[in-house]
Amino acid sequence: MPGLLCLQGGREFTPGCVEMDRAVLALAPTPVTAIIAGAARIGADYDGAVSRARRHYERLGAEVVAVPDPRVDISGALASLDAEIGLIVLPGGSPGGLLDVLTGVATAAVGERLLELHRAGVAVSGASAGAMVMCSRLIRADGDGDIVSGLALAEGLALPHWSPGVGRWPTPDDATVWGLPECGGVTIDVDDVSAIGQGEPSVRRDGVWSPVPRPTA
Repeated sequence: MPGLLCLQGGREFTPGCVEMDRAVLALAPTPVTAIIAGAARIGADYDGAVSRARRHYERLGAEVVAVPDPRVDISGALASLDAEIGLIVLPGGSPGGLLDVLTGVATAAVGERLLELHRAGVAVSGASAGAMVMCSRLIRADGDGDIVSGLALAEGLALPHWSPGVGRWPTPDDATVWGLPECGGVTIDVDDVSAIGQGEPSVRRDGVWSPVPRPTA
């Protein structure tokens, strides 16, 4: 069975995300958490994003695997993504850059490995650009705003840093759209969709926005 998905709106690894990320980690099959910071630029940006994620998840009790930048060390990146992993985290940054890392000719094996692990039950959590790339469609906000295909772990299109009535980019009328507030978002467990974290995550279907329900106690 495919693993849990968490689409987050951004401001990842801040105190406001602790409760949400602790809940997602508890739902993962193991506490081993792999960080792929492909939305960051090569070098210090990538290393800094991984370091911030490591500190955050280690405070939550996770065993963190810092995946080497696939653009620099594709063999090391693939070797680090093994069967012990329970959660893969995709931090924010450039959605187009992350998509290129996970689907580009030289590094696509990492994206393929991510999909394989998810199909085997590994949870995947993406914030901002990470959430955008997890969906079936995404806006390449670092380009001309073109809408392209994503990884299709979740149906639709994600709008991070979202609040009701505020849209950063135009979206196709026929698209399912996830409105993801900062330090909040949605979990998708097969057909079960729930709000998590802060704010009021919402979904637009058939042109109508509705709040995503929270789990009942």
